[in-house]
Amino acid sequence: MVKRAVVIGTGAGGLTASVALAQEGFEVIALERGKQLGGFLNPFARRHYHFDPGVHYVGQAAPGQGLHRILRRVGLDASELFCPMDPDGFDVLRFPDFELAIPVGLDRFRDRVVALFPADQREIDAFIQKLAGLHALMNGRGRDPRRLKGLPIAALWYRRTFGELLAQSFSNPRVRAVFAAQCGDYGLPPSRAPAILGVAVFLHFIDGSYFPRGGSGTLRDALVERGRAEGAVYRRRAEVARINVEGRRVTGVTLDDGERIDADVVISAVDPKLTYGRFLPASALPSGMLRKVNKTVPSVGSICLFLGLERDLRDHGMGAFNVWDYPTWDIEAAFGAACEGRLSDDFAFFLSPNSLKDDTGTMAPAGCSTLEVVTLAPFAPFAKWADSKSMKRPEEYEAFKDELGDRLLASVERRWPGLVGDVAVKDVSTPVTNIHFAGAVDGAIYGPAAVPEQFALSAYKPKGPLEGLYHAGAGVMGPGVVPCLASGIVAARLAAKEHRERKPSRFGLPRLVAG
Repeated sequence: MVKRAVVIGTGAGGLTASVALAQEGFEVIALERGKQLGGFLNPFARRHYHFDPGVHYVGQAAPGQGLHRILRRVGLDASELFCPMDPDGFDVLRFPDFELAIPVGLDRFRDRVVALFPADQREIDAFIQKLAGLHALMNGRGRDPRRLKGLPIAALWYRRTFGELLAQSFSNPRVRAVFAAQCGDYGLPPSRAPAILGVAVFLHFIDGSYFPRGGSGTLRDALVERGRAEGAVYRRRAEVARINVEGRRVTGVTLDDGERIDADVVISAVDPKLTYGRFLPASALPSGMLRKVNKTVPSVGSICLFLGLERDLRDHGMGAFNVWDYPTWDIEAAFGAACEGRLSDDFAFFLSPNSLKDDTGTMAPAGCSTLEVVTLAPFAPFAKWADSKSMKRPEEYEAFKDELGDRLLASVERRWPGLVGDVAVKDVSTPVTNIHFAGAVDGAIYGPAAVPEQFALSAYKPKGPLEGLYHAGAGVMGPGVVPCLASGIVAARLAAKEHRERKPSRFGLPRLVAG
């Protein structure tokens, strides 16, 4: 008999889990609480301008690299789905008194940092040599001697923060700022981020950075199409009320309208706080898991300004690259407000001209551009509106949101005079938006915060404490699109392996049970 699997959530991890489970012979029902599939992979459009709230770039998309291998496992070709960004500088780091464009290639990056800080060459070279060892280890380069050197380095960097590593490695705080500038990719300042995470994110992009061809919806649609081709069913506006449990095993889910869906396997691809704090009764869970959930801290949220401009931003200095723009080279200070639960007086921000990174020319009208301006933001200033309904939120919230958009735009205009103009579309999102459209706990854009006590060996495992329960998403393998995609495959393959030798489904032929 066919075994049935329910996947809760259709973000990156839920979508790959759905495909991989179907490939393993499961009848798959993927449930999405919203009206659109995809979570943070779900784009939106305003007047022919297309925006991507959750995907601004990925790494490792070339043949043989990590993302390429991940997608190949679910029958997709990353080379077709992603287009390369500017190899001469895919991330531009901008500080008040210096600037550096990160090129593809560790050696090229080294040369640029040394050219900018020649007095620090010795320290830079020593650090780059360590990065090369870990780089070889991450890429599995056979007998490369640097791979062996990467093993003790990786073990050591798991046990310290990125801030400690940078302080030990560089005497010049401006050099430390260069290596820390991409920390917005995981939403933590160096003092709170695991060293291995800070380094791994840098190395993830250094071999080349890519943007989803046509926007994030292309990746979402490709995954859904592959799932449907394998027999998976996707249901929208299907909100889970609880995961059903008998004894020590899960037996399916019940939706908020009372419908019951029986299943042999449940993969929860939503935040663990929802899985264990809302969907499962405390009486069914080990005390250790309850303590873990109660201590889990969400990541930071975001404010995003979405601009559709009736101008070609290439005429104003932009291209197929991102910009990390900081009002100070002190990264800790730049993160200070968000870490303290307040909004900054002078935002650090991330500029993403997605229409320029896309080689299809479909994300904006001819001669026009999109620009997304993102800054990290705490949940606290928005908490009172967390339960308000979209399109029915109080005027106080709408006024506050507009004010924040204006403040963020003013920061851009001060540091990039003349960049923004001919505005045809202007929209603003907040942590409240993230809750509504992506089901993000406290508006967190990276799931549980990737602090050392919640990362790697301390993260949630793909196998849950109940038989038949598995996990995917940022809480398992870390923040970002690629770890989430990988987590879904890991969870699905583990579920298939553990159920392959078991008796046929006790539910018989596939069926849905209304209750």
